Amino acid sequence: MTLAPLSRFRSHSHRDDALYREAERAAWAAYGMAPEERWVDVAELGIRVRTLVHGEGRPVVFVHGTPTAGNVFIPLVARLEGVRAIVVDRPGCALSDPLDYTDMTPEDLRVSVATYLAAVIRELAGGPVDLLGNSAGGMAVLVAAARLPDLVRSVVVEGVPAIQGMHLPRPLRLGSMRPVAQIVTRHPMSEAELRRSFRLMGHADLIAQGRLTEPEIAWRTALNRATDTLKNELALMARVATWRGLRPGWVAGKETLEAIQAPSLWVVGDLDPFASPERVRAWAAHARGSTVVVRERSGHQPWLDAPGEHARLLADWWEQTSR
Repeated sequence: MTLAPLSRFRSHSHRDDALYREAERAAWAAYGMAPEERWVDVAELGIRVRTLVHGEGRPVVFVHGTPTAGNVFIPLVARLEGVRAIVVDRPGCALSDPLDYTDMTPEDLRVSVATYLAAVIRELAGGPVDLLGNSAGGMAVLVAAARLPDLVRSVVVEGVPAIQGMHLPRPLRLGSMRPVAQIVTRHPMSEAELRRSFRLMGHADLIAQGRLTEPEIAWRTALNRATDTLKNELALMARVATWRGLRPGWVAGKETLEAIQAPSLWVVGDLDPFASPERVRAWAAHARGSTVVVRERSGHQPWLDAPGEHARLLADWWEQTSR
């Protein structure tokens, strides 16, 4: 399957790569890091995927959710030792080339996910890796684990993944409607709206206690104002959902989970608005060798609420799965 880049079909763009890169560098520098930018050609899809690589050790591929970019994992990467973090910007996010979703089928979407992650793994790791994904990235790593067993050593799902049966909050459902999407993309999110979105995701304590750093806020604002991430992600949302919720078959389901051979760790916050911990336990039960950890007073991006504790949890779990 060869898919044309979305940029071929949509000319309007408000990208400012220099502004975005400046905000990104500052976000990493706030934690004393300066990752290496690596581009991966995905010939089958006709795109290039951008990654940021930091550290040395066991290769771990990080895949973010919607509508964000790989830098959401900076606080976690900063606290991981002995890890070569390969932080992916999903197609259409940050500076990665977008895809055209117009005529995609659910199978096309799964193939594209497995294809670009396989290219990243082969190019930057050369062999099996640990995968870690959040939200839409959670679906991506589950699909990749099911379809690329020789390239996946283990899977970590941080937060509720995009999976059949999840609750899609109203703002995301509305974003699937073309008129709403057009309005949203023309009016970039303010800092106040960004903070409100974190509260809606179950991170009220994070905001109230000021634990989201100013460089992180500035980067997230730049992602919205200086890249086409939101426009591209809303195009994907229009394909997979309606104002009523997810379209059947577009996200991971039981068949994907049952095909996963690698051990999986599911870390979910009890305040995650996309599903309850009980729902997550029921999904994880379909994946052989799964473990579920529930974090109290934590939201949809649970590592942000306690990155140090998450780093220790992951280190211990990776050590156990390597025995």
